Amino acid sequence: MFQKNEFKAEVVRRNLTLENVANAIGIDAATLHRKMNGASDFYRSEIEKIIKYLNLSNEDVLRIFFAD
Repeated sequence: MFQKNEFKAEVVRRNLTLENVANAIGIDAATLHRKMNGASDFYRSEIEKIIKYLNLSNEDVLRIFFAD
């Protein structure tokens, strides 16, 4: 299950905005918010782009995208 607060914390730690992330992965900011709120799912390709853009560790990825 996606951990919204953990994701937002990682964005803030890198001095970025959610809009920066949305632009980096090629989606609209509103679409990112819908995905973060569970209205739609992240595509694998989007997760991969987020991992690269935020330079997330494997531990970060598990904690944010696949935690129980």
